[in-house]
Amino acid sequence: MTEGTLSVRTERKDEVRQERRRRSDATLDGSQRRKLAIPPEVEARLKEEGRTPRWAIDTGSRIHQLTVQDDYDKVEGVEPVPVVINRKTGEVANQVLLSKPTAFIDEDRRKMDEPRREMERALLRGKNPEDPIAARDDFYAVEGNQISHGGRRSP
Repeated sequence: MTEGTLSVRTERKDEVRQERRRRSDATLDGSQRRKLAIPPEVEARLKEEGRTPRWAIDTGSRIHQLTVQDDYDKVEGVEPVPVVINRKTGEVANQVLLSKPTAFIDEDRRKMDEPRREMERALLRGKNPEDPIAARDDFYAVEGNQISHGGRRSP
């Protein structure tokens, strides 16, 4: 080849770097591209009301369980979103946006967490003959155990 026919080739990494990988500039965080994104105005309204949103699938009696037997309410102004629940058969169901008071969610979490906390308290107590839990023969903590939480909050 002669000098006049040499072409300058850019490296592949430079070519790829110049292309944008984002599909849409609608929102940089991508919240509007996601199928089950909560509209920002609805999310702000629920936060102002002290409620936590949650999508629930409308199959069987699930919505009935959450709205009648639990403290969730349907969120007004948000249409159900159809989603595929079985890729093999193509079965579709609706996701419904529900919300529950945040205080109720916190209370439910504390109740669910209580058995674990009680177990941790028992482990920290060690073998104490006056303690009905530790006095059992099958209780495995020994006197002077050094159980710690490793930076987590104490039980």
